[in-house]
Amino acid sequence: MSDQQSPDDFISAFDDIAREGEGPASHTVGRFDYLNVSARLEAGAVRALIDGWLADYPAAHRAEMTRRIQSRDDTLHNSSVFELMLHALLLRQGFTIVAIEPVLANGRAPDFLVEAPDGTRFYLEATLASGMASADVGGDRRLRQALQAIDEVESPDFFLHLHTSGTPSKPIAVARLRRAVQRFVDGLDYEKAAADGTAAQDVAPVFQHEEHGCRLVLRPVPKNVRRPGGRAVGGRTLPGGIVRPELAIKSAVEGKAGRYGDIDLPLVIAVNALEDYVGVDAAIDALFGTTATAFSEGREPRPVRNPDGAWRGPGGPVYTRSSAVLFVERLSAWSVGQRSLKLILNPWARSPLGDVPLGVEVREVVDDRLQTHGGRSLREIFGLPEGWPE
Repeated sequence: MSDQQSPDDFISAFDDIAREGEGPASHTVGRFDYLNVSARLEAGAVRALIDGWLADYPAAHRAEMTRRIQSRDDTLHNSSVFELMLHALLLRQGFTIVAIEPVLANGRAPDFLVEAPDGTRFYLEATLASGMASADVGGDRRLRQALQAIDEVESPDFFLHLHTSGTPSKPIAVARLRRAVQRFVDGLDYEKAAADGTAAQDVAPVFQHEEHGCRLVLRPVPKNVRRPGGRAVGGRTLPGGIVRPELAIKSAVEGKAGRYGDIDLPLVIAVNALEDYVGVDAAIDALFGTTATAFSEGREPRPVRNPDGAWRGPGGPVYTRSSAVLFVERLSAWSVGQRSLKLILNPWARSPLGDVPLGVEVREVVDDRLQTHGGRSLREIFGLPEGWPE
């Protein structure tokens, strides 16, 4: 315990209530609210992990961290879980948290001032890379409300395969949408559809709905076992497009690297990338530049990196106050057992981080080549059983 606080003083982040629901979360329920009320055994394991981390958080700051964990704003909840995990990781690896939100010369405060076991000190700042602008957040919320309305339709004979394109610029009339989908489902002929044996994309008729720039297409798929209840949506196809997760990572790093002015210690930026299809390669592209192929007369084509990274621009190294990035993809309270951190060192840093024993995978430039040094997963570091939280 921190600050000489006894275990009896600790208050859980979660309510002491009877829990009954074991189903998945609805589209409109926030991450914390679902975790707080779910009776699933996995949810209980996740709650216990978070409470264990909170118990080791400094008492003077614990109430504020708990408030943020409990937020119905998923972005604030996610960022708080990420910070709490980082704090727990540092303690687990023998680091000391010298200060939480130390105020720097320019009046701004990174999340932690950290001291490694060998006495090396550095600042650690956590951030999310979601790639979602504030306008997109509202559109996403309105879309989730529409999805929930469809999911609540009584469809004992069919799953509904959903394809969406666009996000609504204004709230969708969900009650009217639900009634329209219900009429569509009630008019389907299960015996005919099941006898046809047609694939989901070939089933007719198809339900279509367009409202405020959002288009919803539903294709019914006959259930193998007909039963009432449960969710109506059985699958969802995401709209096509070009995926550029490195852009959100680059933006997140640049925003933090230029935030604190001239600092006297290394700055580590911890990035939790939330976009789909993101991995460490996207983080490498975001920092060092995207990959390309160079062609020149008389020479074989060769791979190169464009000067468009957060650490390397057209004029050479940039944002050199950033000493390293501690990267993870799609980390949530539920996914700790399936994630690994990667520490990527900046070869042009004003204040190099050096060899700090975080126990995670390390990527560093040696002789102009990026080398990888293995590390342990979060499951191994926190001593979680295989398959956790199941």
